[in-house]
Amino acid sequence: MNSVLTSARWQLLMALCFLAGEVQLALAEKLFHASLASDEIDKLCEFISNEFLMNGIEENFEPNSYGLELELLLDAVNRRRSQES
Repeated sequence: MNSVLTSARWQLLMALCFLAGEVQLALAEKLFHASLASDEIDKLCEFISNEFLMNGIEENFEPNSYGLELELLLDAVNRRRSQES
């Protein structure tokens, strides 16, 4: 298992990529193998951010528990960016 993502976060990322279009699953696979380009990391972050905006916040604009998990996933994916430098 990729050290950047827990099993639960990996499954969440796969689900988000699948919802974005089955073709996008390749991005999750590339993350797993640490072979993502910066623009591909941006794409994954976009999927996560969109999901956060649609389902991760409460009416008072505070993150719900799902939103908090999405924030952790976003941090883990972004961590890859600093590892490529």
